[in-house]
Amino acid sequence: MSLDALAAWRELLANLGKLGDALRIAIEGDDLVAAIAAMMQLRSTRAALARVESPLAIAGELAELEVMADVARLLVTARSAEAMMTSWLRRELPTDERLLATPLGIAVLADSLLPAVWDFEADLVVLVGPELTPVVELLADLGQRRIVQIHGDSARAISVQAIAELAPAVRTLVPGPPNQFVVRAIAPTLPGFVEEAVATVQTALQDLRIHRNTVRAFSRTWLDHGLANLPALARYPSIADIGDAFAGVPMVIVAPGPSLAKNVGQLQALRGRAIIAAFSHSLKPVLAAGVTPDLVITVDPQDVRYHFAGCDVSRTCIVNAATVHPSLFDLPAPRFMTLSANSAIDDWLFDAVGHEALVPGGGSVATSAFSLALRWQCDPIIFVGLDLSFPGGAYYVSTSSDGNARAEVDAHGVMRVKGWSADFEAMKAGGGPAASTERGVELPGWGGGTVPSSFMFALFHRWFVERMKAVTTATVFNCTEGGAFIDGMQHVPLAEVPLGTARVDVAAVLQRTQEGLDRGRSVRMIDHFEVFTADLRRARKLGALARREIAHHRTGPSLARLEHALARTLEPLAFASLLAQREVERANDVARRAGTEGDYLAASTALMATLEDVIAQLEPALETAVVRLRKSA
Repeated sequence: MSLDALAAWRELLANLGKLGDALRIAIEGDDLVAAIAAMMQLRSTRAALARVESPLAIAGELAELEVMADVARLLVTARSAEAMMTSWLRRELPTDERLLATPLGIAVLADSLLPAVWDFEADLVVLVGPELTPVVELLADLGQRRIVQIHGDSARAISVQAIAELAPAVRTLVPGPPNQFVVRAIAPTLPGFVEEAVATVQTALQDLRIHRNTVRAFSRTWLDHGLANLPALARYPSIADIGDAFAGVPMVIVAPGPSLAKNVGQLQALRGRAIIAAFSHSLKPVLAAGVTPDLVITVDPQDVRYHFAGCDVSRTCIVNAATVHPSLFDLPAPRFMTLSANSAIDDWLFDAVGHEALVPGGGSVATSAFSLALRWQCDPIIFVGLDLSFPGGAYYVSTSSDGNARAEVDAHGVMRVKGWSADFEAMKAGGGPAASTERGVELPGWGGGTVPSSFMFALFHRWFVERMKAVTTATVFNCTEGGAFIDGMQHVPLAEVPLGTARVDVAAVLQRTQEGLDRGRSVRMIDHFEVFTADLRRARKLGALARREIAHHRTGPSLARLEHALARTLEPLAFASLLAQREVERANDVARRAGTEGDYLAASTALMATLEDVIAQLEPALETAVVRLRKSA
């Protein structure tokens, strides 16, 4: 720990002790206003302490040890202050209705809402009903930045009118999702309303954290893969090149859930009457049933080649996200297509292609496949094997690459998957996040009742439910014949889906699309990335100049001009920020707080240094990619 950080820790502890004394004096003097004011400041100070590096790991230098001795003394007073706060929050209060009747009571109610540690800049307050508008106003005056009001009328809060609007509102809280939140209702509500609101906020925040962690885990992998795949993006059509050729054509989306065993054998009869779209993980079960899929869709950046081991893909088209493992473009398939399945992480690559190939997914290949079917205007869209559940513990259909994987839920409701294949374990050893433990949940069952599921499956389930609310152009059938029930879809056995007698030659459409590909695409991509590289060099120089200005304490108009020029240069290079996500979040966090100029400049310096490092990595990578493009053009 640095001496500066240790000094900051000492200062915060000292403030905590002083504020604790102020709270004690206010309580002893029956000064309610002073007590509430002290509590609000104590919360902020404790939140600030949580953001400072712990002083336990010290180098042992004399100056640090001297400060540490003082810190030890201050810890005693800090613990006394925390005990005072706990006692204060446990006191009995009048009813909420009585408190709302007076300005002082409103302040007491606002104080009682918040726990002892609270970040007024980052954490979230959710209040239900217009009766709590005075509390919204008071908390906003105190610096509470993130407030959502359900059925409210305050302009100082994000206003939502239903639980369904709560999750999208919470997902706007970036960068840096809240660590804590509180939900409070005064007026009578529907049974379970507050509990549903709490659960909705929890899952929305988990969505935000999962997205952030996924980007952190895979950003460099995605970047490397995307650049290595540029020749493939130039050589093969994207899903945008199909246009409306498949409008009105049925698509069967084959997921690898355990229930696929019930009807995978019926898919052969659908060949020529519908597009059969499998995933890399459902390819083996489909081939084992004697069915050749028209498409095999892969969006995962990990090395999933083992899904294709021993599989005949000589009569199918492989549809790859732009950032899949490059080896997937070397498979012996006659046709390939590309798509953007990972939002900004893939999209910037298609900027070079000159068109948009986005299929917005909810974090899985199944959601991406559904978005693809909707984009192509397929109708009807039919799911099989989409269990989102693990009946009897089975995680995948037994004929898949990981057919022996089993989901086990312990006595505490924690789900773990065991029995992964050796190939899966080898893939995980090569990088990326380890297979995680998840919270076990229950979902409504395809045939009634409930089925066992997991937190991640529940996220995908919710995505499908929300997406179905906006589907007006296609009929969607869930023919999984097991697993979870998904609102908005028609749940019928596969044999009962009316397909009609029209025939479709999928291979012929794909071949015509390949033959009609614009041959100037490679040249445009080369020009595009050469401009990119020049912009990166300019951004690196501007960042270095800005750091030099800060180091020499020149923080006036010249620094502001440099920062504005850097922001303009980086605007079309937004993907670069993915590799500096922690520093970007930190700089944004400091900028929105009422911190010192020194805090801001330190965060800016760290961000500039990280961006320079990122650009130093990107430049040669882009140059190598352009060389590959030239060779393949």
